[in-house]
Order: sequence, then structure tokens, then C-alpha cells
Amino acid sequence: MFTNQIGCTVWEKAVKDRAPAYVRHEEGALYWENTSGQEISTRTGTARTPDNSALVIIPAASVTYVPKKDDRIVSGICTDQSPPKTAMTVMQVKDFRYSSPKTAHIEVMAE
Repeated sequence: MFTNQIGCTVWEKAVKDRAPAYVRHEEGALYWENTSGQEISTRTGTARTPDNSALVIIPAASVTYVPKKDDRIVSGICTDQSPPKTAMTVMQVKDFRYSSPKTAHIEVMAE
């Protein structure tokens, strides 16, 4: 499977004493694609705010933690114990590890 990043850092969102707390995880080599787009209202013809997101494909061999919705993620290895302001929020996770070992992966969409 094609990879273009040495890894990423995921902060697992947890709740401790009714406040958000984060547990840091590092993933191995993966494919990271930044995407951007803009939506135009068909009713008014005006543009809305840009929709910036990332598609992250983590090969099964690189998975150390399966991200879940509302976790935070950044490209590359970050040693901070809490997510930086540039971290994206995981919106969707699809698990495709049941396929061939050469193509088994997890897909993460983040905004």
C-alpha cells in the first residue's frame, strides 16, 4: 500500500472528572491527503465557508490504535501530551481490515 507520511499522532478523547482528557497514540507509515472544497448555495448562489478536511489511510500493519469519532489527529509524530490547536477532529472511521493483507486498512476522515 502506498504511503506518503512517516506516521501520525492521535489523541484519544476521554472524560476525566467531567472534563475532556486525551491519551496520545502514534500510528506508523500511512497515506495522508488534505482536501479542500467550497460549497455554493443553490438557493442564494453565495459561497459558504470552505470545507477543509483530511483523508487518512492507515495500512493494517501500521495500526496501533483504531481512532474513533471526536478523537484529535495530526500528520507526523507530535510529542505533545495534549492536541495542538492545528489538530483536526476525527469525523468518520471505516475499518477495511477484513480484506487481503496487502490492501487491509483503516480510513479516517477528519476536519
